[in-house]
Amino acid sequence: MMAPPVSLSAMYTDWTAVALLLLTAAPLLLVVATTAFFIWRQKSKR
Repeated sequence: MMAPPVSLSAMYTDWTAVALLLLTAAPLLLVVATTAFFIWRQKSKR
């Protein structure tokens, strides 16, 4: 017996998960990086 082919809907849900992860992780990473940069700049001024 052969395995059934992967359905297209399963692939779409996988890509949707990837897209949602990128859409939430990228802005969060940007905020963290910006905050860390400003904190580091303030510490280096002293």
